[in-house]
Amino acid sequence: MSEQHGPPNITVKVFAPNSTEPTEFTFAKTEKVGDAADTAASQLGFQGQLVTFQDKDDRVLDRDRPLVAEQVKDGDELELVDIGGGV
Repeated sequence: MSEQHGPPNITVKVFAPNSTEPTEFTFAKTEKVGDAADTAASQLGFQGQLVTFQDKDDRVLDRDRPLVAEQVKDGDELELVDIGGGV
């Protein structure tokens, strides 16, 4: 039986706000956007209150949805953004 939906993981290039070069990350397709963004932010030294990804079309991804549900594909370039609220 072949895998209809491709491999279970996707590799993306992530830009931190203070960097000009992306860093490659591999995540499970079913990982939540917020968890993946938190992992990337931690490894890149980016500190925000509430981080998520923004795609090349400037669409801010929903932290509570899986990467695949937010249409993230292998090879995509994503930017870390802080959507944290405040008082």
